[in-house]
Formats: sequence, structure tokens, C-alpha cells
Amino acid sequence: MNFKKYIGLPYKNMGRDKDGLDCFGLVRKIFLDVRNITLPDYTELKYDKEWYNKEEDHIINNIDEHWFKVDPPFKVFDCFIFLDVGCNSKIANHIGMYIGDGKFIHILENSKSRVDRLEGYFSRKLYEARRYKEM
Repeated sequence: MNFKKYIGLPYKNMGRDKDGLDCFGLVRKIFLDVRNITLPDYTELKYDKEWYNKEEDHIINNIDEHWFKVDPPFKVFDCFIFLDVGCNSKIANHIGMYIGDGKFIHILENSKSRVDRLEGYFSRKLYEARRYKEM
């Protein structure tokens, strides 16, 4: 799978198309485009900076039974990487998708989508990995 067309896309909070995506919007778009799987959207949860502090609003607590936890080794184009970046709150506040060879694709706030290695900084920020049941 070539992910080049998904690299360099702009960030947009709650974005769901090529004109701007947030981290979940990016993985959601890839799955729709490539696998014709429409992942459930969680925009109705209306996350803001405050949800980082409320355990009951944690994204992991709000995704449904269609997702299940997986352990390494992760499979290519099959696994969502949940990370705790930037807030040191020990909850998942970022998502990317594992693309193989120790790499994942993601987009951070105020940046463009990119591929990073799941080592060093990002391996320390890994919260957990989940797989969607239809995969």
C-alpha cells in the first residue's frame, strides 16, 4: 500500500476530507478510500481541551464493541495506534495508523499529515493499539 497521497494533507479540527483532517479524520479517510470501510465517526462527542481531564470522556471509553485491543507485532494497514501526546495525562488523545516497518501515518494539530517511526518519543507515548472488527 502506498500512502504517499495521504502525506502532506493539512490539519483541520474535526476535518474529514482532503481539504483538512484531524488525526481521526485521516485514518477514517484512508479506510474509506482504500478499503471502502466507513469507520464510525466520533464528532458527536465534541472533544475539546477539557476532555483530556475527564476519564469518563476518554476516547477509549467512547468507542464501541467494534474495536478490540491488539498487542505487537502489529499488522500492516490493520491497526490503529492510540497515543498520549503533549499533555502527559496518561490517556489517548491522538490516533494514527500502523503502516508497517515500524512506521505509522498521522497528523498532529497545526501541522500536515506525515509518517513517523513508532520508536523513541512515539513508542514512549503509545497508549494502546486497537483493530476495527471489520478488518
